Amino acid sequence: MDLTVTYVYHNCFCVTLDNRALVFDFPDQEHRNAEAADVVSKTLTGREASIFFSHSHADHCSAEIIDIASRSAASTTYFLSYDVPDMIPELDLPGAIVVEPGDDPAGGVPGDIYSAGELTVSALESNDLGVAFFIRVEGLRLYYGGDLAEWVWPEADETGNAHTRAFFGRSLDAVRAFEPDLAFTDCDLRLPNLAGFERFARTVRPKVLVPTHDFGNPTGVASAASGIDMPETRLMTYSRTGDNFNVADRILND
Repeated sequence: MDLTVTYVYHNCFCVTLDNRALVFDFPDQEHRNAEAADVVSKTLTGREASIFFSHSHADHCSAEIIDIASRSAASTTYFLSYDVPDMIPELDLPGAIVVEPGDDPAGGVPGDIYSAGELTVSALESNDLGVAFFIRVEGLRLYYGGDLAEWVWPEADETGNAHTRAFFGRSLDAVRAFEPDLAFTDCDLRLPNLAGFERFARTVRPKVLVPTHDFGNPTGVASAASGIDMPETRLMTYSRTGDNFNVADRILND
């Protein structure tokens, strides 16, 4: 079986499982390079597409995906964080599934389960905007964090940072309980703690972990992430748009 992860740009990735393709957080033109749209188009060609948007920030969400998917995919289903239809009205499409997190301001509580054929989705509240996704499809458990991360800024007050650490900790408990095979989480070079990347890796211990949120600097993120010891996890790094890795042997054969 094919299970391939393809890096597009920043927080945008594609995951393909034979004739199915999942696309996450396709950004607007100001937050992607010239090759990104072509990589997504080629990945979607002839496949059943599931398009996910974790939130409405421009570096994570662009309605331009509608045209790309309509020209390439055999069929398309959209999963939108609850903030997206209001902020990006073009994505409030007939049949789009709007995903709500669990109703707990302290975080860490998954919401309802949404289904589209064999694919099921639930979500956690993000401490930035929108949601993080729990996805089950064809025996795969996938976590995509969007901008749910440990946003501890050195210049912020300690009360706020303590709240951030606690919120992230509760979220990590929920992610660990989900037991993802494949996980995507932020590894942001602007923060000394890499937005909680090491804490995520050591707490959740997925089979395959993909660092995200690179602002077009994948080699910098790869260097930072590779310095973290995670013996139970395969780290997937990349250096340019279109890099892809088949991880079926690590996930499906365990």
